[in-house]
Amino acid sequence: FAREHANSGDPASVLAALDRFARERRFLMNVGDEKGPLLEGMIQKAGRQARVLELGSFVGYSAILIGRQLEAPGHLTSIDVSEEASRVSRQMAELAGVGDLVDFVCGKSTESLEGIDEPFDVVFLDHWKGLYKRDMEKILERKLLRPGAVVFADNVGPMFGKNEYVPWMQAHADFDSEYLKSHIEYQEIEDGVLISNWKGGAA
Repeated sequence: FAREHANSGDPASVLAALDRFARERRFLMNVGDEKGPLLEGMIQKAGRQARVLELGSFVGYSAILIGRQLEAPGHLTSIDVSEEASRVSRQMAELAGVGDLVDFVCGKSTESLEGIDEPFDVVFLDHWKGLYKRDMEKILERKLLRPGAVVFADNVGPMFGKNEYVPWMQAHADFDSEYLKSHIEYQEIEDGVLISNWKGGAA
């Protein structure tokens, strides 16, 4: 659908095609066009040469959203446990013309984080909700946050039930966290995101 309805090398066109598919054909659990601008704002604030970590690739929507705000040596590392998700996401990023700015890693999140040493300016959590806290603990253990880094956690609204990540981050002395109400992508069901600013030095 994206290949048929988007222009190659045009990130906005590919995102619009994915949004259209989600509305007209079948639901897609992308960050979507309501919460997406919030994420882009985080990237813009971090700068075009930011290093970004994404947990949960799905079909590459957020990778395109992030990638179009970057320029080398800025880079996105996107981790997903699904081989299909990693493959499709890579194809979508290449279609959008941002493939050279994204490294798609297929593997379990916590295990994949063990192989990363260089810290990030932005972390985007959008994989299995029950893994947010565990993986954030691993990120802190591995010292993968640069000073002033921001962590954006999607889908922490009431539809997803209580997530231990939210109160844990809100109580964490090294983060300033803000919960923002939003909606499930392409629907009117309430959702929320938690944006957490790292106050420490190199984590």
